[in-house]
Amino acid sequence: MKPVGWARIRKSFALVGIFLAATLFGTAWAGGGWATYRANDYGFSMLVPGGTVLIEREGFHGWGRLTGSYEGVHLYALTKQGEQATEADIEAVGLALTGIPSSRWKTIKSGYNQNGWNWFTTVEATQGGKLFVGDYGTGPSGSYLLLLETTDADYYAHKSDYKAWYNSITLF
Repeated sequence: MKPVGWARIRKSFALVGIFLAATLFGTAWAGGGWATYRANDYGFSMLVPGGTVLIEREGFHGWGRLTGSYEGVHLYALTKQGEQATEADIEAVGLALTGIPSSRWKTIKSGYNQNGWNWFTTVEATQGGKLFVGDYGTGPSGSYLLLLETTDADYYAHKSDYKAWYNSITLF
């Protein structure tokens, strides 16, 4: 397994942030404004709420991290390239990121060999007015944890949008 240098991760995420800021600024989440974000260097694509500006952050527990926010919705995209992490390892990163204990996480669905995932689990968790929803698993390029953070009220008011988002995640 070839290690990925932080300089490469930083450069790629910085370019992604600039690209998204330039191409997505100004579209409204509530108006159904979505754009497809494709991270060729990291092997995934997904819908993102229009207007989302993604920013590279320091690595999180050895994972590359990209975050974004728009109108109170926060996106966390974590990836560990070239490594097929275990379910327990990815869950531990999710628990550390969100602070929500495993007893508060609910599996929405799971599967194998869909949308490029080797395996995936779609989850939802709520605590203290925050609700997280997203996918984690592995694919051809590595391991992934992709989450949106919102409020309970926003999630249930726009549940079809959140479902469209997690169903749009594709690995390659």
